Amino acid sequence: MIDMFKAIKKADQDHRSQNRANYTTELLNHKIPFTSHNGGAHLIVEGPEGYIDFWPGTGRWNNRKGVANFGFQTLLKYIKGVPL
Repeated sequence: MIDMFKAIKKADQDHRSQNRANYTTELLNHKIPFTSHNGGAHLIVEGPEGYIDFWPGTGRWNNRKGVANFGFQTLLKYIKGVPL
């Protein structure tokens, strides 16, 4: 039973690590300016109304004016001005 939970934990860690790499690459591909902090675990993205804190491992993001959401696609829509 313990081995199963260790395997699940390892899979979750691998998934978050892959998200960090993929989403950083996608931001570069979309030419969206950002700075990386804590080894890529926290990205500060430039958005239409100021800075957006983005945690690519989990997909959580929030701007500094109170808008918060999950998902990279919703982040892109928000940055490009598409209604969520």
